[in-house]
Amino acid sequence: RSIQNEPKATIEHGRNMTDTVTYERDQLLHAIRNLECVVLSLDRLGSESAGRSVDEQGALALRCLDEFKVFSKLSQARAILGDAFSRALGDDDMDELERELQSVEYWTSV
Repeated sequence: RSIQNEPKATIEHGRNMTDTVTYERDQLLHAIRNLECVVLSLDRLGSESAGRSVDEQGALALRCLDEFKVFSKLSQARAILGDAFSRALGDDDMDELERELQSVEYWTSV
């Protein structure tokens, strides 16, 4: 059954496939559009960077990130997707999503 005419999209996740997360269709599409914009922009950035100096590549990357508000788009998508998880704090003083994401690796300059 297609979700085209459905107001909500349900996604199964987690270790127990009976867990479901439900999103409003328009919110899910907003997140997907933001992610699509970022993916396509980064792909074009890679193509445009070919043959350029490191300084030119850096300037081009910063321009792309700024003009297309990449950080804002990613943050919005994360907020939409994260809203489906409980914000109640557990015994460890973390909510469900914090607990699930605590081992995520990320870049740092240090």
